[in-house]
Amino acid sequence: MSREYDEAAARLTDALRKSSAQALMVSHSVAAKVGLNMTDLECLDIIQMSGSVTAGELARRTGLSTGAMTTAIDRLVRAGYAERQDDANDRRRVLVTTRAEHMQTLWQIYAPLQAAMEALYEGYSQDELRTIAAFMERAVTVSATFARSLQAE
Repeated sequence: MSREYDEAAARLTDALRKSSAQALMVSHSVAAKVGLNMTDLECLDIIQMSGSVTAGELARRTGLSTGAMTTAIDRLVRAGYAERQDDANDRRRVLVTTRAEHMQTLWQIYAPLQAAMEALYEGYSQDELRTIAAFMERAVTVSATFARSLQAE
């Protein structure tokens, strides 16, 4: 590879590391503001993005044990952010969903960040945004694969 390519790749690696660290700091700050821990907040985000999820699936996606996941879900339910619902298609399964009325608190906290990010997006073309999104989606897959490999050891 060329020197320019190596420099660009190093810059991207540094940016990804900084982004990851900053995301953790945002999660920590938001979680503290609403009385949750970071793990519970991230689990809540996965639940929200999924619409509904079983405790087992949530455990697999986070790498937490099923026991630890049950405890995290219990905390989210007690805090009012999530609820358990019987699966209409399979009575043996229980789904975890978010409670919209409590999620409003989180949306209000994140609103300024979302607005700032949307303003940032305006500086890019649709094609550039698609390229960035595709890269980020692939990067998430690479990171998830790496995390699973560590958990399997």
